[in-house]
Amino acid sequence: MYSSLIDAPINKDLVILDITHTELAEWLKRLGFFVGSHIVRNDDEIQYNPVRVRGAKGDVVVPSGLAIKILVHLEDGEKKPLTEMTKKDVGHIETIAGGKSVMQALETLGITEDIDITFVRALPHMDYITLIDHRERTRLSEGEAAKIWGCADGGEENQFYFTKKGSDFRVKNILGGHGVKKHLKTHGIEEGSVLTLETIEQAQEAHAPGSKPLTISSPCGLRLYLGLNQASKIIVRSQ
Repeated sequence: MYSSLIDAPINKDLVILDITHTELAEWLKRLGFFVGSHIVRNDDEIQYNPVRVRGAKGDVVVPSGLAIKILVHLEDGEKKPLTEMTKKDVGHIETIAGGKSVMQALETLGITEDIDITFVRALPHMDYITLIDHRERTRLSEGEAAKIWGCADGGEENQFYFTKKGSDFRVKNILGGHGVKKHLKTHGIEEGSVLTLETIEQAQEAHAPGSKPLTISSPCGLRLYLGLNQASKIIVRSQ
């Protein structure tokens, strides 16, 4: 049976027959996935947690939707997505799967290919109760707080995630593409907004990226997270 990866059966041996996008094919080839490779489409329940890592700019928080796009080569030779690293794992970033907006967002955080990083910890899901321009109140996820870049009280630029309670934080940039900026604008947050963190509360439910990725794994155990658009360009045959 031939189909795109999106329509392929789960937990079955699949063979890649074609990859219809040149850049995607080159990226997958670097990771050992190419025409003729055997893969399995997984049905695992994925834990979507933002992660704190130490890199070129010190400690930063990488939202889960960005973290699943980063593949790390650990010191012991193993490769795994950033989201699957464990405390004190050290390695270098092998590759990043994403377009221009993803690359720019991560570059702001000092996260680029070939840099060394240390995994600090996965972060719990929290809600940031925030006052916007001293008028309206909103509730942000930890991932949204990590995507807001600016400075508090004239200090150094950083993520809103790290701001102190009661400080006036002026937004200078939203880390991500058009969709992220549009979503935060529905909260009333855009470049130039002034945010004041009032309190942080345990989230009542887990926060997940806007679109659930599809996961595949190779016979050697390497797992990748693919967007649905990427998966639609991979043609497979069920064994």
